[in-house]
Amino acid sequence: MASDTAFKRIFKQFKSSSGSDAIQKAIDPSTESGSACFKPFQLIPLPEGLAANHLAEVGLHADLGFWKAAELSSKPGLILIRNAFTSLGQYFWVQTCMKSFPTLPHRSNLGGASVLGKVGTELANNAELCARLRWITFGYHHDWDSKVYSNQERSLIPRELAQLSRIIAGRVGYADYEPEATIINYYNAKTTMSGHVDTSERNLDAPLISVSLGQTAIFLIGTSKPSDPPEALVLRSGDIVVMSGPSRVAFHALPRVICNVRYSKRAFQEEQQQQQDATFELVEEIDPLIVGYMNAHRINLNIRQVD
Repeated sequence: MASDTAFKRIFKQFKSSSGSDAIQKAIDPSTESGSACFKPFQLIPLPEGLAANHLAEVGLHADLGFWKAAELSSKPGLILIRNAFTSLGQYFWVQTCMKSFPTLPHRSNLGGASVLGKVGTELANNAELCARLRWITFGYHHDWDSKVYSNQERSLIPRELAQLSRIIAGRVGYADYEPEATIINYYNAKTTMSGHVDTSERNLDAPLISVSLGQTAIFLIGTSKPSDPPEALVLRSGDIVVMSGPSRVAFHALPRVICNVRYSKRAFQEEQQQQQDATFELVEEIDPLIVGYMNAHRINLNIRQVD
């Protein structure tokens, strides 16, 4: 990207803004003025044979009436789905990202087998590892230097993540979606993601699916040109962004994480007592260390189809 573009200028503005100012300047879909920037998007019914427990076991509301979807009017193909996850479902995914996913053969910025072999059981209890963890890849492993996917650099997509992505993709019209690469990003309050466009995938017709967990963030979505100014969206835990159509190849970034949500072990336990479904079965107990991590971090699941 050029040294000084409209996209970069707006990125810097939000990066240096206070949390409250950033939210006020961005499109907040939870407000009346923010929702006016969207147009309704009709979600597709689930296919026959997909039982309610299939949604609950990946943390989604089985009652589809909770799901709310809209398309950003100024950015065709940018679909925002809200209220699809239960609160306990959001906790489940953070716990999974902290305890299950950072293990071999998945790759992370933490390094080789000597570290990865133990973080699956120790990560949530190890403050140093938590502070160092920035990303994990599985499926096709992303080469940060070459930006090329290789058939020789590949691991399995976890079953529950594949199931989650297929359900989401199916609801926005991509029934044949095949999750083949995933990047999980871990953000603290100071972490940012600079402007970029994802074009390493050979199939640019299949959408990018992004799930926000934990703290609030400002997300920038532009066009295929960095010279065009982006829109800024407020994303909260449980929000799903689907980048399709023209937005699939648009510049995007995350200039700001805002720690304005307070989670509590008691609240999750109360929902656990009320929610006797597949999600309840997945979360045996609420770990206060996971809750503490949610109070200071954001996690983003980004799922792609490569071919």
